[in-house]
Amino acid sequence: MKPMKYENQRVLIMAPHADDEIIGCGGVIQKYLQNESAVRVVIASFVYGNYPKYDKEKKQYETYEGSVRRNELEHSHQLIGIQDVRILYSETKSVHYHGKLDALPKIELVSKIEREIEQFQPTVIYLPTKTKHQDHTAVHEAVLTAARPYFWNGSLIVYETDGEFSFQPNFFVPLTEEETRKKAEALKAYGTQTGSVRHPTNPEFLKVKAKFRGQSIYSDFAEAFEIRRLHG
Repeated sequence: MKPMKYENQRVLIMAPHADDEIIGCGGVIQKYLQNESAVRVVIASFVYGNYPKYDKEKKQYETYEGSVRRNELEHSHQLIGIQDVRILYSETKSVHYHGKLDALPKIELVSKIEREIEQFQPTVIYLPTKTKHQDHTAVHEAVLTAARPYFWNGSLIVYETDGEFSFQPNFFVPLTEEETRKKAEALKAYGTQTGSVRHPTNPEFLKVKAKFRGQSIYSDFAEAFEIRRLHG
């Protein structure tokens, strides 16, 4: 396989929620940006109102404000250098999408993704793998449909987050210690989503995963991906 091209690319990162783009692609995004490629992050569902989240350690739900989440997103992306962000579904106090993307008509979600592809004209799309979270699976399936070869035929690459059902990586991107550190810091910026050291959204856990993935290619750190289609 030829080395991945990071220059002269138009990279579309499809994220179910704000933080998935960092967990799965926080390292490779840095490489594209360092080589002056265009990177756009599209977040499928974003909560602007208040939202309850279960805290495993406290064994209770706690509510966070949408304005806090927005500040977290901006800070996280500033650390990485991401400047182009779009949101497909904005959630308010009266309109709820988070955790319900699978309940939408599939054609509706597919059509929104198609419009993003038409507008941005990416050369490569990164999409989340299927996981235990229904939103991840809904976005995964919708992107596969939108990215059908006779509509768009660039490279299609699947990234990992947590709770994967059948993720089988066949492509690994080595990361430097500095890229790994910045990725962990960008995740740490999502304070409302950070769990204990055993939780997949903990920065230290992210470093452990990067070390584990690095072993597959004899590198100190790495990110793992599953190639669905590679356009040379």
